[in-house]
Amino acid sequence: MTRAQGRAACSLVTALLVSCAAADRGTTLTVANWADWTEVRLEQQYIGGFAAHRPGVRVSFESVPNQAEYRDQVLTSIAAGTPPDVFLLDNIDIPAFVRSGTLLDLAPYAARAGASLGAFDPEVLAIFRRGASVYALPKGYSPMVIAYNKDVFDRFHVPYPPEVWTWEQFRATAKALTRDVDGDGKPDVYGFWLDRRPFVWIGSLWALGGDVLCPDGARASGCLDSPASEWAFRAFTGLATRDSVVPRYFGLRRSVGDHMRNFYSGRLAMVPFGHFYMPQVRQMLEQRRLRLGITQLPYREGRAPATVLYASGFAVARNAHHKRLSVELAAYMVDSLAQVTRAAGGLEIPALTRVAEEVARADTTGLEGVFRRAVKSGRMPWGARIEKWREVENILPDIMDRIVLNGEDVAAVLHDVAAQIDRALAPAPGSAAARARAAGGT
Repeated sequence: MTRAQGRAACSLVTALLVSCAAADRGTTLTVANWADWTEVRLEQQYIGGFAAHRPGVRVSFESVPNQAEYRDQVLTSIAAGTPPDVFLLDNIDIPAFVRSGTLLDLAPYAARAGASLGAFDPEVLAIFRRGASVYALPKGYSPMVIAYNKDVFDRFHVPYPPEVWTWEQFRATAKALTRDVDGDGKPDVYGFWLDRRPFVWIGSLWALGGDVLCPDGARASGCLDSPASEWAFRAFTGLATRDSVVPRYFGLRRSVGDHMRNFYSGRLAMVPFGHFYMPQVRQMLEQRRLRLGITQLPYREGRAPATVLYASGFAVARNAHHKRLSVELAAYMVDSLAQVTRAAGGLEIPALTRVAEEVARADTTGLEGVFRRAVKSGRMPWGARIEKWREVENILPDIMDRIVLNGEDVAAVLHDVAAQIDRALAPAPGSAAARARAAGGT
């Protein structure tokens, strides 16, 4: 290339950049999410910096706190050709959105937009990845762990649990912490909280060697009612039916917040816990009204420790009106500044590995370090893998209810629920999936 050609090429590039910048001025990009007002305030702390990156571009937030309503609104807007420029996706939404073909594959554009895919935690990125394609950029995540109230342990002179422990160690600790303080024959303090919601207990089921679905995700029979799963559910429900270390009311049988209030007040010694509880806990820690410890989910001896990882990420619709700007905005919203800002609010673990490590090093409580180490045994949730997980989740609470509240036999309940799930997962008669299953003899 001659100098004259080079100058001409540079002039052309400069002209294109100037024209693009001019075209961007006055553009308003919309970000849709399900954030409450606290999280929206966190997002607004860093989003103004995007205007410095793209002068004249304004960003507005549309928040719908109800996730079911939010999901319907996003799908409707995409179908109508008026999608939000960037929208937040929960891991459970990925299979349906990917199948519908409505999401833009961000992998080809991520590096140019300033997002290095290699900088994200690989286990978290995998939730939004299908082969070489990436359909959302992860903003943050949480494993499920166990939180314990140190004041309750100290009150009854029970040693704090190790960070990695077996089910029998956990069970013995829960027994030691269940106390009748006033002598009326009923416990006033319980060792643990048994939750009927599947998203809470699925990680513990894995840690005890069981599972809801078989590896292909197509059926529950043979896996939910397997000997390993039966052992796990006998262990779970035995906390209530045999050991009496949990209140007989549990999960959604009362207000969802009841168990955390009882945990803060010292009536519950240990509870299942995710990083999403940290914003409400942080103020209590700072005011020294709670002394909190965190440990990993107890595992069955002879099995490997396990937990579940929940994540969300920012996506762009294939029919986005401002595709280039939308991808740049999504990348900006998962960059280090955004993730450091969210980490300061305590809502989640940053999805960028370097930022998460820095946050853990700077944390004087040591809690972030436990969360980070728990990630090593984390697994992708079923909701990120199969489209009908919501239907499965609607069935699963019956397991706890029927065994604990109704006194039904564990094996019989699991066999019955597995059959219900198989019917829910079965493809519609005459569908391509049904024909493929018939052709495969399964």
